[in-house]
Amino acid sequence: VHLDAFRQEHRDVAGTLLSTMDGFEVAASVGAEISPKKMAAMTSSLLALAEAVSRESSVGQCRDLVIESSAGMVLMMDVPSTTHRSVLTVLCTEAAVLGRIRWAARNTREAIAQTLDAEPSS
Repeated sequence: VHLDAFRQEHRDVAGTLLSTMDGFEVAASVGAEISPKKMAAMTSSLLALAEAVSRESSVGQCRDLVIESSAGMVLMMDVPSTTHRSVLTVLCTEAAVLGRIRWAARNTREAIAQTLDAEPSS
């Protein structure tokens, strides 16, 4: 629900993905040309590298990773759930304004965390 709403509210968001830190898709709202399973696996690997770089350079814990490309951006953010360690990935068009998308994505990840934390434990 949160992923679809986020994508619908921001026309510069081409897709969203919620995945586990170990690379498994939880939920996705992406176009047919994108494989959520592959994206989840790559996101996990990229965040592991970003965390290692952050640790090695003594700048604190990595929270967000942004990839700026010729046709858009990919934003990866940790979801601050106390029960499910996960990542929100946002795929943006080249027209996206990074500050606006980051602000909206932070609100979305907080809402996702609240939903995850409200789920009964298995």
